[in-house]
Amino acid sequence: MGLTLYVESAPWRQRVDAVAGGFPGLIPVVKGNGYGFGRNFLIGEALRLGVSEVAVGTVFELDGLVDQGLRPIVLTPSLDLDKVPVRSDAVLTVGSLHQLEHFVRHRPGGSAVVKVVSAPRRHGLDPTEIVTAIDRLRSAGCAVHSVAIHPALAGSDSERLAEIELLLRSVPAETPVTLSHLDAHHYVEVRNRYTDRSFGIRLGSALWHGDKATLALRATVLDVRPVRKGDRVGYRAVEIPGDGFLVIIDAGTAHGVQPLANGESPFHYARKRLLLAEPPHMHVSLAVVPMGSAVPAPGDEVDVQRPLITTTVDRIVWR
Repeated sequence: MGLTLYVESAPWRQRVDAVAGGFPGLIPVVKGNGYGFGRNFLIGEALRLGVSEVAVGTVFELDGLVDQGLRPIVLTPSLDLDKVPVRSDAVLTVGSLHQLEHFVRHRPGGSAVVKVVSAPRRHGLDPTEIVTAIDRLRSAGCAVHSVAIHPALAGSDSERLAEIELLLRSVPAETPVTLSHLDAHHYVEVRNRYTDRSFGIRLGSALWHGDKATLALRATVLDVRPVRKGDRVGYRAVEIPGDGFLVIIDAGTAHGVQPLANGESPFHYARKRLLLAEPPHMHVSLAVVPMGSAVPAPGDEVDVQRPLITTTVDRIVWR
């Protein structure tokens, strides 16, 4: 049965609806692997929420995206617009003057998000360049969708709010602004404080993964074999430290399953972490259960501790 994501349907959708209701101007983010659900599935959920736009990660993620009337906003700037066909309704992001000129040259009449540089310093124009960029786009016959202000995840909401208010000074009042990484309370505070401006907000993890209790990631045990101290197992012929059982698990690097950042195993059984015999490989992982501990049987499932944004599941079961 491979790697399975179990979702408690009713509470998951109730949570999504509750989060969406607290964010007027919501732009759901469906980028990457669709937060473990798949981009096209989340497109359907966005339609259910009644929004008109969604955000994807790159121009390459537009390929194969089902067109259901939602306008896609591409979050990562591109310098491949002369090589990659991009659907005409897509809004693209520019985060430097070089990217802006590439956009103007290869996307005549297109619509762009102008990103202002914030604490992460990944993409974005200097605040002093925002008005120049807006004027350049409009003089070239292009539309300005919004100016994007996206603070870091680090820090408090109050600190993020302070950075947003500082950067707002560089944005003309008539230009819409898109934000991120604010809770509902501070987002509404911004909208109420600046009633002369139009705001939207993009949400990904907070929207789709808001209640982790509704989600469970599990992998199937394919086989269990007794092993003795000194036996060697796996591709790397790793020596077993003591008597016990070798547990063959139907999940590996092809699914995005890796050891945790601290090197520990991502697998749990009977509320106890399983020890890895060796790092996961492609579709299979090998774990070792010491003699005397609870041992899963073939066909049982073990819990998997991995972020869904970097995990490819074999199936999703809605319960």
